[in-house]
Amino acid sequence: MENTFDLKKFLVENKLTSNSRILEESLLFEEVSDDAIEKAAAALLGIKPDQVADHEPTDQEKKQVDEELLTLTLTAITIAGLIPPALQLVGNLTNKARQLVGLTPEQKKELARLNELIAGKKKYIKDLDKKNDPKQWQEDEELQKLEKEKDEKFGTIFGNWAKHSGHSLHHAYTVPIVKLLETIAWTQAKFGKKGGKLQDKGYRQRLANVIYAVIMLGVAGLGIGLHIQHLSGVGPILSTLADGVKAGKSTAEIVQGVASLI
Repeated sequence: MENTFDLKKFLVENKLTSNSRILEESLLFEEVSDDAIEKAAAALLGIKPDQVADHEPTDQEKKQVDEELLTLTLTAITIAGLIPPALQLVGNLTNKARQLVGLTPEQKKELARLNELIAGKKKYIKDLDKKNDPKQWQEDEELQKLEKEKDEKFGTIFGNWAKHSGHSLHHAYTVPIVKLLETIAWTQAKFGKKGGKLQDKGYRQRLANVIYAVIMLGVAGLGIGLHIQHLSGVGPILSTLADGVKAGKSTAEIVQGVASLI
């Protein structure tokens, strides 16, 4: 499955071709195999891959399940437990996205400098907060300036690309995540186990959208928010997701925190 967005044309039209290496790169979206999804689901449920359901079982199929399988105690799946394998399935996409810019040694040095300044500023603000020092608000403004500078220097190219890739990018990320959630729900149903919210098709899509949104906010920058707020489940909690990313929380922490809100 190849993204049809013309990266070279977009970069030329928007005068974003200062780094010639970018013109030699394009981001290919490789479909995550069903085998990889089944293995991930099996590992989560504590069963063998060949025991995973490959479709939603009918009522008749549920009655015909082998007695040995009925004795299986499927692991209780929490939202927190679902996030790591879901992210692993799309990890290769995220790594390619981060590499899209192809930073030069000078750019890497500048990025490292900004990262160090930002990390130091965050620590300083945290110390001021413990002392209830009002100076923290002034320092927070300086932190926001540093983060804006970083976003403008290093988030623009991928951020703009992500905004214009639209459906293809969203599809590449969410399809394997939805398939994983779907497979788990089907397997639980097959064994007569109640899967809670995962049995709801709409919830599975909303959860996948939220995971995608957090990844995009982290990789493409907070500016991507305006272009993903229409996704089901994302709009009402977008500011919460953005705050989590700004605070440096992990994807798992952020998604777990909003799971009950979607």
